[in-house]
Amino acid sequence: MNRNPRILLVEDDVIFGNTMKQHLEAAGYRVEHCHDGVEAWQEFLRTRYDICLLDIVVPKMNGFELAKEIRKKNVLVPIFFLSSEKTLDEDRISGFQLGADGYIIKPFSYNELLKRIRVILKWTRPEKKELLIGHKFGRYTYHYRKLKIYDNDSKLVVARMSPIEAKMLRYFLNRPNIIVKKDEVLLRVWGKEDFYASRSMDVFIGRIRRQLKIEPKIELETVYNVGLRLNVPEMLIPEKITVPITNTVLS
Repeated sequence: MNRNPRILLVEDDVIFGNTMKQHLEAAGYRVEHCHDGVEAWQEFLRTRYDICLLDIVVPKMNGFELAKEIRKKNVLVPIFFLSSEKTLDEDRISGFQLGADGYIIKPFSYNELLKRIRVILKWTRPEKKELLIGHKFGRYTYHYRKLKIYDNDSKLVVARMSPIEAKMLRYFLNRPNIIVKKDEVLLRVWGKEDFYASRSMDVFIGRIRRQLKIEPKIELETVYNVGLRLNVPEMLIPEKITVPITNTVLS
């Protein structure tokens, strides 16, 4: 049986942080609550975490600085910032450039928080069922569970994906040569279609295009005022890779 997911929570407001910890633990997660960035960094070095929830304004090492250090150590663990509505848009974009997977805007409901966590963990800790875990086409295999891209001939890893990148690649590779509306991607990948999710998506589209450059015959095209289309030659139509049910994780 899979262990319950472990969450690193960094929040200097003791009452708010303790309340978050209680709600998360009641949902079955294991939570380590740290009150400053230095304490959190030391804890991250000691323990393997499945997701990091980082308040931006914390003592000793702020959330952005902490995220930068975490990304040097681990490029795959999901990072979400706990952000106030007053956080500048430029700061949010900087967070994505540091490797964040998203923002959770205060004040938020705990149902929203739990839903966002479940969505991201379905990619990093997917349910064992008849599950699409990858696409093989051309010279490469995109493995969404391992968050890696393999060369089919050498079997070597040529690139890695973040959980959001994997989810977007899976979505587009599952719909080759079909125009997909932007709001559809926002709902499927982010679970909402607001301004901040849209700006996040713009950042990740750039990342996806860089990932796809290894196969020059395909292109993620922006169809003006309509959406996006992954252009794939007929001889390169992606082949699905699936696995059967074995067991389940926390839902």
